[in-house]
Amino acid sequence: MHAMTPPPPLLACLLILLLATAVAPPSAVAVCVPKNSGPHSKPGSPATKPKPKPTTPAAPAPPKPTPLPPGADIVKSLCLKTDYPDLCSSSLAKQPQPQLPGGKRLDGAGVLRMAMGAVRGKAGEAKASAAAFANDPKTQPMARGPLHDCVESFDDIAYSLDQAEKALAAGDRGTTGTMLDTVRTDVDTCNDGFDDRPELTKVMAKQDAELAKLASNCLAIATAAGLR
Repeated sequence: MHAMTPPPPLLACLLILLLATAVAPPSAVAVCVPKNSGPHSKPGSPATKPKPKPTTPAAPAPPKPTPLPPGADIVKSLCLKTDYPDLCSSSLAKQPQPQLPGGKRLDGAGVLRMAMGAVRGKAGEAKASAAAFANDPKTQPMARGPLHDCVESFDDIAYSLDQAEKALAAGDRGTTGTMLDTVRTDVDTCNDGFDDRPELTKVMAKQDAELAKLASNCLAIATAAGLR
């Protein structure tokens, strides 16, 4: 046998290069895979914020009582809230002071009770005056009917004050205000009988005018003290 002749050096180099190229792995290619952003989202779009739910407006708060400075005279302070402060102060000064437990001070309800007492007293005087005029022979005959109506309306004032007193004790502000409004209406009822007959002398005009002011003061005090 003849020994194999080695390949020339150039041919050997070419064979080595071909073998190296066949064995080497292909170059790696970087592939970017985006994260799953959901079936409806778009790349680059900002996140949608939920819309705030509409809020229901709060119910209006009931009126608060008029604040009084520390140490203030509550009678004077509340009378200044009325349309007739001088009459308010003078009429309350004539009322008996309420008997309060030890250490307890006069409050708005106490002042209102005193103002109601002033109306009650004046209504009693007006009732007696109307009855006297009705029985006086010098009184115009056509005035006797309206005067009897006045007597009845003054009785109604006493009843309305009784109901307002009960409501005040029970803390029923609505009924308290309603009955005090009724007191004011009862005063006008006496005037109406004379207004319908211009030829009659309004013999109850002075008492009715003062009663109307006292009734108005009661309403103003109840409002300022938060009792109606």
